Amino acid sequence: MSRLDRLNQRRYDPDIVEAKLLNESYRSIAQSDSVKYVIGAMQPIDPEYTKNTYIQAERVRSQLEGRLIEKCEYKYQGSVTNDTHIKAKSDIDLLVLIDKFFTLEKPQTPTSPYEGNPIQDLLDLRKESEDSMETAFPKATVNKNGSKSISIEGGSLTRKVDVVPSNWYHTNKYTETGNEIYKGVQILDKSVPCRLANTPFLHNAWIDHKDNITTGGLRKACRLMKSLKYDSENIDLSSYDIVSIAFNIEDYRLNLPRGSELGILAACLDYCHALQANSVLRNSIYVPDGHRNVFSEGHATLEGLNQLTSELESLSNDVLRENFRSFKKLAEARVEY
Repeated sequence: MSRLDRLNQRRYDPDIVEAKLLNESYRSIAQSDSVKYVIGAMQPIDPEYTKNTYIQAERVRSQLEGRLIEKCEYKYQGSVTNDTHIKAKSDIDLLVLIDKFFTLEKPQTPTSPYEGNPIQDLLDLRKESEDSMETAFPKATVNKNGSKSISIEGGSLTRKVDVVPSNWYHTNKYTETGNEIYKGVQILDKSVPCRLANTPFLHNAWIDHKDNITTGGLRKACRLMKSLKYDSENIDLSSYDIVSIAFNIEDYRLNLPRGSELGILAACLDYCHALQANSVLRNSIYVPDGHRNVFSEGHATLEGLNQLTSELESLSNDVLRENFRSFKKLAEARVEY
């Protein structure tokens, strides 16, 4: 199956065939398949598809809310929430945040220390969540094997939902400012067991900020490189680290008008070449919320970068070969659609 066929297949939801899906218009542009792929991969998933993802997740949330003994808050995280998802039937993370305690980032100290066992509380919440979903959706498959989430899919659900037991984590910046984007979460990893802190709302805020100043260019770069990972099945980088690589590309290279998407492809390839060639640069870049280096132990590797670069090179070569009479450089190409 070709790249373009894979792209078309994963951007299609047969459950919503009647909708007028404007973001799929790339299929009819008068261009070669490789150019159609570049343009199509950069487009957001149509709002009709994304709306249905939230509808399915809300069904799960509603059932948990009515069945869990513990009072909880519910929030979403992941690529759907920052509009870098690349599949019509995208998975979505549902954070189930226990309400009986929260954690303070050091050096903050609590005025009324919690006397319970936070990890055991979250293990109990996880077990109760598993049982609740099996009862509420008897025909769905509830996968309990994940260390950080419980996944549910099938039956009457048309999307996979990952339920993530967690608690609030009040960062120093959140306590100082009261700004919700700085509010963190601690996710239960049952395999240890332990709790892992992250700041998904700050991550999304930075993605949104950079996308605004690049007039949509950042998200286009994210979707393109994530599409190559999915369609090649040969890139050993997480989607999170691919988004982080895109986030570090110079703003001016991504701030290109509609019709200049091949220039964004060139920017991605040039930046990956620079990362390959310069270990100092490679080891200096951070994920959007700044909590770790992109290339660090247990995360992005040079091998994964090499695989991503190879796929970008292959796509770029295909575009240039199929359009050698129209342009010589990707940065000079303009596509009307």
